[in-house]
Amino acid sequence: MPFLSTIEENAQAKGKEIGKEIGARKTRQENIIKILSNRFANLPEKIIYTIKEIDDMSILENLLLPSIQVNSVEEFQQLIDSYVTQN
Repeated sequence: MPFLSTIEENAQAKGKEIGKEIGARKTRQENIIKILSNRFANLPEKIIYTIKEIDDMSILENLLLPSIQVNSVEEFQQLIDSYVTQN
């Protein structure tokens, strides 16, 4: 194993942290899309695109449980709109 300077070690650790955050965000996005797709036969591409564009994990966290509970795709779209406009 080559010797790494403290700066290189810190950069490597930061890169791993960022990778984990990106992975967690993508997983959360995919989970929401899977739940909605399973519940509603024709999930509009607009909703899929919008979910994939959300970078804020707190918004994704707040959308996960409602994705199980909403009564319609339109209701979920309103929920997305309300969270996106707040931030």
